[in-house]
Amino acid sequence: MSGRYAFSMPEPRQRDGWFRIGSLDMTTTNIVVGLGLLSMVLYAIDLEVFYQGAYFAPFVRQGELWRLATWPLVNAPDIWVLIGLVFFWWVGHQVEDQIGRKAQAVLLAAMTVLPAIIVTVIDASRAPNSVEALQSTAYAASVSLLSLGLLCVFALDRPSAPFFFGIPAWLIAAVFVAIEALQLIGIRAWSQLLLGALVILIACFGAAQRGMLGEFDWIPRLKALSGGPVSPYGEVGSSRPTSTKRFGKGRSRGKPQAGGGSGGSTVVSGPWNMPTGGPTPLEQAELDVLLDRISAGGIDSLTPHEKERLNALSKRMRES
Repeated sequence: MSGRYAFSMPEPRQRDGWFRIGSLDMTTTNIVVGLGLLSMVLYAIDLEVFYQGAYFAPFVRQGELWRLATWPLVNAPDIWVLIGLVFFWWVGHQVEDQIGRKAQAVLLAAMTVLPAIIVTVIDASRAPNSVEALQSTAYAASVSLLSLGLLCVFALDRPSAPFFFGIPAWLIAAVFVAIEALQLIGIRAWSQLLLGALVILIACFGAAQRGMLGEFDWIPRLKALSGGPVSPYGEVGSSRPTSTKRFGKGRSRGKPQAGGGSGGSTVVSGPWNMPTGGPTPLEQAELDVLLDRISAGGIDSLTPHEKERLNALSKRMRES
């Protein structure tokens, strides 16, 4: 009875991090959140240095180019900013688990730098010597704008995913975007509005290059940006491939196809004729796909969920 009401925290979920601090995998998303938390400390130490990282279009045009890349790391100590970092941690991992840590790093960098460069080039606002000029000039600080872009990616990729009180993801994203747009239109902050729109567009375009937003086939997919083969799973870690064509070609590790029955169908014979308890034919085929992907793109071409699946299938092979 002594341990009946004992409380224990669950083990942290294993992710594909760049390195580990204790039991925490430092993914791309975790690193950005960690730097955001450190910026709160910098705010207390030196406020002037803190704001040197914010994106402010006129200052960038004066030569302070580092602001193009540092603005998401400028997070003032505020409860809403903290909530924003927590939200970025959650939605960031939803995307990173799908595209991988390297692609996530490139995507976040593109979402940060490219919109700021474009707005800086076309922003013709006056020098910030009035309230009106300040409102019309592009300014950005904190990671919240990146969070909005990743939320749109997640909502377009999984529009029916339930959020608060079962509200679908697409509706949550639509409300967030509408509120942000109405606020900026109200103060006539056109450059700021353009900055946010570009962040969202680049987020969706970049995520589509890595296999997300599959329903939006009108988004151009550039082979040079794909970063390797797209996951063959409808849902990451599932044993059901998205297309049976994946298995239509001969497998290098399986035996040749045996002649089939009526209708031209064939029966594939292979190493899956094992005793009860071993992998099923579909699991063996799934293992073949994962091994092919490793052969083509290395172990980093697999998502964390796929690596877990590979370990589970390998374990079943050894124990059978």
